[in-house]
Amino acid sequence: MKRKTSAAALSCIIGLTGVLTACGSNDEQPAATGNAAADTGKPTEISIMSDYFSPEPPSEQDPIRLEIEKRTNTKLKIDWVSSNNYTDKTNVTLASGDLPELLLLRDPFQAQVRKMADQGAFWDLTPYIKDYKNLSAYPAESWKNTSLNGKNYGIPFVRPLYGTEGMPIVRKDWLDQLGLQQPKTLDDMYNVMKAFTEKDPDGNGKKDTIGLIASVGQYNMGNLGWVESLLNGNYGKWKEQDGKLIDTTFEPGTRDALLWLKKVYSEGLLAPDFPTLKSTQVREGITTNKAGIFTEAIKPTWLLTGQMRATNPKADLLALPYLEGPAGKYAPKGSGAYGFWVIPKTVKEDKLKKILAFMDYGASEEGSVMANFGFKGEHYNVQDGMYLFTEKAKSYTGVIFPIFQSTDKYAFAYQTGIPADFLKRNMSIIDELSKVAKGDPSVGLTSDTQNKVGIDYDKRTQDLKIKIILGREPIEAWDTYIAGLKSDAQYQKIIAEFNDDYKKRQGK
Repeated sequence: MKRKTSAAALSCIIGLTGVLTACGSNDEQPAATGNAAADTGKPTEISIMSDYFSPEPPSEQDPIRLEIEKRTNTKLKIDWVSSNNYTDKTNVTLASGDLPELLLLRDPFQAQVRKMADQGAFWDLTPYIKDYKNLSAYPAESWKNTSLNGKNYGIPFVRPLYGTEGMPIVRKDWLDQLGLQQPKTLDDMYNVMKAFTEKDPDGNGKKDTIGLIASVGQYNMGNLGWVESLLNGNYGKWKEQDGKLIDTTFEPGTRDALLWLKKVYSEGLLAPDFPTLKSTQVREGITTNKAGIFTEAIKPTWLLTGQMRATNPKADLLALPYLEGPAGKYAPKGSGAYGFWVIPKTVKEDKLKKILAFMDYGASEEGSVMANFGFKGEHYNVQDGMYLFTEKAKSYTGVIFPIFQSTDKYAFAYQTGIPADFLKRNMSIIDELSKVAKGDPSVGLTSDTQNKVGIDYDKRTQDLKIKIILGREPIEAWDTYIAGLKSDAQYQKIIAEFNDDYKKRQGK
C-alpha cells in the first residue's frame, strides 16, 4: 500500500502504550541528526524510569538499544516498571524525592506534580527547547497540553491525535460468524453484546463467552467511559457549551449511561469482575475467546489479532471509527501527548543539556525509526513507502525501545508484522474518525480546590457509579448525590475555578 506524504514522514509506528514512537521517510537509513549523535568522549550515564506494556520489559542487551547508546554516546540505567504498577511506583518515587534523571510522568497535572513544579523540583525547559531542532518540531498542541502555568517542565511523550483514545474494538470474526453488522449505535452495541454472550460466537458448542470486558479506574470509568461520552456528546468530564465548561456529572447522559451499564451488567453481558480487572487481564479475555468487545487505542487490533491467528486464522479485531449518539457521531480526539518526561533540578545544567540532546536524537527520524523498526535489512525493509517487517522482527512483542516517540496521523494504524490489508483498514478508520473526533477541552486546566480535594470527590463519585452498576445502590442514590453536589460550595468552587482558567486560556 502506498500513501502520499512529504519526504519527512512516509511511514510510522507506535508503541503498545498507544503512543507514536517512530517515523521513516525513504529506503535508506536516515543520516544522523540531533546533538547527541555528534557527541564524543566518555558516555553520559543517564538514569531513567519508564513504564512498559509488553509481557516482559525491554532487554538491556537488545542490540537496538545498544546501538542507540552507541550513537548517542550514553550509558542508560533504565528502571522498567509494568504499566499495571506504574502509577503507584510514580507516587512513591515522587514522595521519596529521590528521582531518576529522566522520569516519565503519565499525569502531568496531578497535584503532587504541580506542587513540585511550583517549588522548583523540575527544570523549566521552556528556554532550552529552541536549541533542539527535533524536540522543538513537536506539535504546538503537544507542548501546550503538557504545560503548567504556561511553562514546559517536561518533554511531551507525544502521540498523534487520532486513534489514541479508547473506542470499542469488536471481534469482527464473531460478527461474521453470527451474521451481524458493525455496531453504530448504543442499541446496536447492546444487541451485539447479547449475541456474543448467548449465541456461541466462537462455535465451540458452549455458552462460555461474554459481550463486553473492561477495566475501570479508581477515580474514573476507564474503559467504560465511552458510554458516558457518547450519551453526553463530548469526550471526558468537561463539555464546552455557550462559551463555558459544563461538568457532565450533572448531565442526563451520565445518568443514562449508568442505567445502560446497570442493564448490561444485570443481564450478564458485561464481565462480572470488571471493577477489579487489570488491562492485561482485559486483553487476555479477548485473546482467549472469553469476550468479544473491549476498549483501547487502534494499534493493538493487529497485535492481538496476530496472536490469535496462531490458532485461529479467522480471528479479526475491528476498531469502531465512531458511534452515533444523541448529539450525532462521536469519537474521541487525543491531546497530542501521554504525559511528559521531567528532569529534576538536582541534575546540573551541563548534564541537562546532554539529556535533552539524547531525547532530541530520539525525536529525530533516525532515532525514532531505529527505536521502533530496528535495523534495515534485518528487522524491516521499505517497499512502496511502507515499512515491511521481517520474520525476525516479529519476535518483538512491543516497542523495541519505548523511550523515543514522534508524530504522524496514521501512527496508530501500524503494528509490527501487520498485513497490508489490515493496515489499509486501520488507516481508513482513522480517516473516518478524524472527521468527527472531539477533544477534551479541560486538558491542562487547573483548579486549586480540585488539586486539594478533588480526588476525594472523584473517588466518591466513582464508588457510587460502580455500586449502581452492580445493583448495590438504586439510581435514586445518584439523584440524591447530584443534588448534594449542586449545593456543595466546595464542589461548585472547583467548577468556577476550571471556568476561570478556561477563560484565561481563551484570552478572555
